[in-house]
Amino acid sequence: MRRWMLVATTAGLLSACGQAEPTAPAAEATPAATPAADTEAISSAADLEGFTHAAGEDLFGYYFPTQPVQIGDWRLDHIHIGGAMEFAAWERGERTETYAPVMLEFSDVTSPISTNELGQQYHQRSLRVLPTAYRLGEGDFRFVGRHPDIGDVRIDGMIDLAQLKAERDTGGRSQAEAAALLKISAQVGPEAFRNLSFTWFGGD
Repeated sequence: MRRWMLVATTAGLLSACGQAEPTAPAAEATPAATPAADTEAISSAADLEGFTHAAGEDLFGYYFPTQPVQIGDWRLDHIHIGGAMEFAAWERGERTETYAPVMLEFSDVTSPISTNELGQQYHQRSLRVLPTAYRLGEGDFRFVGRHPDIGDVRIDGMIDLAQLKAERDTGGRSQAEAAALLKISAQVGPEAFRNLSFTWFGGD
């Protein structure tokens, strides 16, 4: 299984379950964030139902937080958004327990570190938070999901579509140079975060 992550605190998308889905490059290791106690910004995501996205919008890629988001031992590595085929399959009911067209990837920062065949290091234990509902379209990004080790997750945010197109047209930039183009507020388990931002990488 190929892994793209390059830091000691990042797990591949598949390390926890051994599934053969797309993997992402690593986000740089960071300490735990101080949560904000304001959940007002994500109230609209709490009542979200169903799975909808804007047909024709290409949002595929890996969205890396520019600041730490950590719940206990679990650190958010990235948000993954799939392509048109993944959205279509999910929304017509063809679903698995290990992959969704919108999902969050967390690493257990206390788990052992391994090195893959490319010399890249990753934590051996990771998990994915899959959606119970999402809505994406015209820059709107809303997500509701749950995992027993994390708890409920609610996200309300916006993707800068113009910036995403510019990044894609230039082939993407290094994570150090990339501009933030996804901004969200989130409730992750017991903790509330606001003003989180994410850079984009389209994969190799």
